[in-house]
Amino acid sequence: MGAAGVVLLKNTNGALPLRNVSNIGVFGNGAGDPSEGLYFEGTKAGSTGLGFEYGTLSVGGGSGTGRSTYILSPLQALRERTNARIQLILNNEFIAGGDLSSIFPIPEVCLVFLKTWASEGYDRSEFENNWNSTAVVNTVAAKCPNTIVITHSGGVNTMPWASNPNVNAILAAHYPGQESGNSIVDILYGEVNPSGHLPYTIPKNESDYDIPIVNITGDAATDSSAWQSDFTEGQLIDYRHFDAKNITPLYEFGFGLSYTTFDITGPLEINKVGSINSSFPDPTRKIVPGGNPDLYTTLFEAKVNVTNTGNLTGATVVQSYLSLQGTDVPAGTPVRVLRGFEKLALNPGGWAVINFPLTRRDVSYWNVERQDWQIPRGQATVSVGFSSRDLRVMERVGLM
Repeated sequence: MGAAGVVLLKNTNGALPLRNVSNIGVFGNGAGDPSEGLYFEGTKAGSTGLGFEYGTLSVGGGSGTGRSTYILSPLQALRERTNARIQLILNNEFIAGGDLSSIFPIPEVCLVFLKTWASEGYDRSEFENNWNSTAVVNTVAAKCPNTIVITHSGGVNTMPWASNPNVNAILAAHYPGQESGNSIVDILYGEVNPSGHLPYTIPKNESDYDIPIVNITGDAATDSSAWQSDFTEGQLIDYRHFDAKNITPLYEFGFGLSYTTFDITGPLEINKVGSINSSFPDPTRKIVPGGNPDLYTTLFEAKVNVTNTGNLTGATVVQSYLSLQGTDVPAGTPVRVLRGFEKLALNPGGWAVINFPLTRRDVSYWNVERQDWQIPRGQATVSVGFSSRDLRVMERVGLM
């Protein structure tokens, strides 16, 4: 499960998977064993709010955390997996100081492990990885022409070093749990082909998200008026915000590479399987949990062929997006919205057919005045691809 959550973001010149490596550099305070036990509360007096300084970050804090019975670090897993020489520096402050003279000769590959602590009660105030992460990556990459960065984080991180020509691969490994080391080493050595896709957008710049930080510490903590948030962004969150503002992300929502390649072959076929007799759902239907049952009537079915065009067995996540066009579509409607996704594994040269059903609700918008879901007059565009910006086929369908 830990390996399945890893997203391969960059892989220049086939840097991964590792092959016949005899000298490995390991850098960063996220590579070794946790220094403060198998559970970090993160709310004790004197806490930095960044989590423990040393050790792999397997889980976050707060009500969603857990106490591991053991944690296997990436450094331990590497030692168990390979006979290669391993040189290491785990102190981020020392690395950022720029003196890597203790590393000799230069490793064939340098693995940099970064982390971002997140916990209830210690909300993040920036997108960058913790512990002087940018200086750590730049210092290592300046010495090592084959640098691979692994991040353990619960969400979005900016990556100002992503375009560094010596950073050949980037893996967003998220919070992998107690098998942290084995899960990432399986990916590094190709025993597991990465198949994760981003459930968020990674921006080029922190300002691209334009999310104000609301500080309710100190006096504001007892002033309820300071807690007010009006959600003026409406529906335009994450990739919808980037689409609406025409902002190019670093890595878009739904993005994820593999050690093999995939393609969508043939046209997108859309079949109408239900009748549309009204813009609004049948008012005679009894309301149940989830709303009017008529909202979940399938009206269209989109069908595509997906092929593994590479040389390795692997999995990908095929995604379906829908754009509403019509004279009555309200302002603030997203450019496109995710309406379905399916993960499938294929052998080299193998192919499969994927069906995406579209219900009444999928092709509707919320009419504020009527307080009901409405199908607009006009058309909708259905697009299918491998991310919100990598849409390979599309087709229009008539609505009302």
